[in-house]
Amino acid sequence: MLESAISQGLRATGRRMTRTRKAVLALLERTHQPLSATDIYSQLQEEHIAIDLVTVYRTVNVLKELGLVAQLDLHHEGQSRYELKEGRTHHHHIRCQICGKIVDLLLCPLKKLTKLIEERTKFVVDDHTLEFSGFCPKCQ
Repeated sequence: MLESAISQGLRATGRRMTRTRKAVLALLERTHQPLSATDIYSQLQEEHIAIDLVTVYRTVNVLKELGLVAQLDLHHEGQSRYELKEGRTHHHHIRCQICGKIVDLLLCPLKKLTKLIEERTKFVVDDHTLEFSGFCPKCQ
């Protein structure tokens, strides 16, 4: 189960699965688009989970440090969004310029380009981002 694997990862670094970490992880697990810290805070408030915004930021930072959560910094937004990494393959996103809807693109067209970059620069590429924006069907 995902929760037990995450609990083990937390314990290995001297941390434990707190009520707030569990709530944030559960929310990210059932959400189909990356959430900002304020989105996480608002949704947990709606679920009557007592948490403050500072705790949300601390929690996502700990989860990011542990490699459990990915941070997205979309160019046009000016705020970070977070999504669960566990059980998800590398992917990119497209964001609607009007309503802000974000959709996962479950593909990466950069594999050949990454190899070319590594060959030419002698770097080892360990991460990259690719961002698309446009207009979703509802906003077209």
